[in-house]
Amino acid sequence: MMVKVGFVASPLTARSGVYRSARELVSAGRDESLDWQLLLGVSAGAPGGRPADDPEWIVEEHAEPSGLGGVRAQSRRVRDFVEERDLDVVVSLIPQTDMALAIGKTPWIAFTRGLPWPAAGEAKLGKRVAWRTLERAALRRAREVWATTGVLRDDLDLRSPVEIVPAGIAPLERSWDGAGARTNAVWAARFDEDKRPHLFATALQDSGIRGRMFGTGHLQREIAASAPSNVTIEGWAPPSALWEDAFVYVGTSSREAYGRSAVEAAMNGVPVVLASSFGCADQLVSTDEFKRLFVLESADPAAWREAVQRLRDDEDLRRRYSDHLVSNARALTIAASAKAVARRLQELQDRGVLKARR
Repeated sequence: MMVKVGFVASPLTARSGVYRSARELVSAGRDESLDWQLLLGVSAGAPGGRPADDPEWIVEEHAEPSGLGGVRAQSRRVRDFVEERDLDVVVSLIPQTDMALAIGKTPWIAFTRGLPWPAAGEAKLGKRVAWRTLERAALRRAREVWATTGVLRDDLDLRSPVEIVPAGIAPLERSWDGAGARTNAVWAARFDEDKRPHLFATALQDSGIRGRMFGTGHLQREIAASAPSNVTIEGWAPPSALWEDAFVYVGTSSREAYGRSAVEAAMNGVPVVLASSFGCADQLVSTDEFKRLFVLESADPAAWREAVQRLRDDEDLRRRYSDHLVSNARALTIAASAKAVARRLQELQDRGVLKARR
């Protein structure tokens, strides 16, 4: 008998990457007749809203980040969720849930989707050291730690083994083949230091290219005040709105464990220009030619501007690159990710690391 699994992400401050992928992952597992449940704790300030037709296997409720007291409260809430749903194991999807589970007794697995502590430049040294220390202590209490990509596993730099369990997204219909003129270069991420929004805005300055920036975060107002007139700051938007009239997605993040928006763009046939730090870069861009042109190590705005302008100006290149991306992105589905999760859970059960209580 397969173990009964609860996936938990709480608290979340946005209905973006983890929120969406958690829903898709558990749904894909249930499509395979797996007994998976989901608990989402979402901040009152998160843009968007809960779908009106949520199934009974999703619990979405209000939860706010609130320091160590919040961790203890989350630990109690997860314990109650386990008892309510008669679960055998919990898969944690964010660091705060890791910490909550680490002070409880429920068997759990940490499924890391991004570096779970601030990198240099994202917070003061004391906060970075404290967060890293607490999270590493929590991860030592997990039955196993998973990472979505080799990039993330290397960034974690844990002394214990980390299993690669790939991420994925719901399959999307191709909306463009690169033919004909489009006007928008799209950036979509949190407005935080590690996403380098300034690099996108600066790269498009005096380029004649319209830039659209989607997302929320503490740098949003700063970018809005300094961005050139051809770059608009549009806040949160549903995924379907991102690719309207887009000829390129630009991923400037200095660290990106996976890169969901890049995969969505690729599935749509929209070319991508990515920092080499994107975990999905090697999965999406697999020829030497395209890697040289569109996977960038440089933080020089001129290099990014050149890559974007090349795609705007060369339709044949756009079409070939669009075909290449669509072909590679077809392997990065949420169904494939759910099957990888199920295989790993079965392996752990076969080894006696996890046990079904029923």
